Amino acid sequence: MLFDPAPKSSRRDFFDREAEIERVKSLSSPITLVLGLRRTGKSSVIMISLNELGLPYIYVDLRKFEEKGFASYRDLVVELEREVNRLTGRFPGLLELLRRVEGVEVMGSGVRLRWGGRRRVTISSLLEALNDWAEDRVVFVIDEAQELINMRGANLLPALAYSFDNLRRVRIVLSGSKMGLLYRYLGVEDPRSPLYGRAMNEVELRPFSREMAEQFLRLGLSELGIEFREYDMVYDTIGGIPGWLTYFGYYYGQDRDLGRALERTLRTALGLIREEFESFLRTRYMARERYLAIMRAVSRCATWSEVRRALEASEGARVSDSELSNYLTQLMDSSWIVKTERGYCPSEPLIGRASGAEGPSHVEKNRF
Repeated sequence: MLFDPAPKSSRRDFFDREAEIERVKSLSSPITLVLGLRRTGKSSVIMISLNELGLPYIYVDLRKFEEKGFASYRDLVVELEREVNRLTGRFPGLLELLRRVEGVEVMGSGVRLRWGGRRRVTISSLLEALNDWAEDRVVFVIDEAQELINMRGANLLPALAYSFDNLRRVRIVLSGSKMGLLYRYLGVEDPRSPLYGRAMNEVELRPFSREMAEQFLRLGLSELGIEFREYDMVYDTIGGIPGWLTYFGYYYGQDRDLGRALERTLRTALGLIREEFESFLRTRYMARERYLAIMRAVSRCATWSEVRRALEASEGARVSDSELSNYLTQLMDSSWIVKTERGYCPSEPLIGRASGAEGPSHVEKNRF
């Protein structure tokens, strides 16, 4: 069902993205990057690709640690332990290789991974064991991998570089909705980074165009036996993010009331955007009001000078070029805004609506 809000694992429940799925499935580089704004279908594309490839995989989702602002090495190892035990449940023969890995304790049909002390397990040793065990290839997925930039207690870049250069049967897939932050973490263009100069398979998922959004809604509503014509109104109201269009289709299918479905979609979308921006601000508390002022300024796009004037009016004090540049870079790296010919703009329409000063009453209370 196209309008099921949960991530998809089969093409029959997914719309388009055929080329993107095939590029992920190619695993043409030791590291594949799956990039795109939130709710453009990255997790679904990865899961569909994994299911169609039929290869063993480990899947770690770092989204659960965004709320606290960082993930520790212990957090990562606990997630890995759960995934390794899922894998050994399907492939008991893997246990014999894992017995040889320092920091891994085999207990019956499962394992325990040590996360602390001098003999803690290392990611490179785990990947090496998976490489030695795999007959074909094994896939190691980290969803929202840009959160690794804030990891405490370990640096995964050397392990990723080691795997890239030496482990021929390991394929790594990293997804990222904060694209600038992920690029900065990986440092492919930074001579100081272990991954400097490595060529990666990059797959970007963009929002749907007006035409594609109409096709998506038309197909999903036809599954429900519903005739519909107001495609332009829906696109003009919520844009082309597949996740928001899915919410609209789900809500419209319940009572077939266009106005109510749009209102419910906006409430859901703006509430989620607000929560996510609060998570962004949580580690930037001292500059909170400045970020809010900038987002209000760029809600309908603004030049550097316009942003600066708005921020200084809000602050009642001068803001230096370096400070403003840092704030804008942080917002761009985290995909809240983009730089265009018009200046700095929200990366998608509902971010602008959430941060702007105008809008109907049901939107205003969800502003930043």
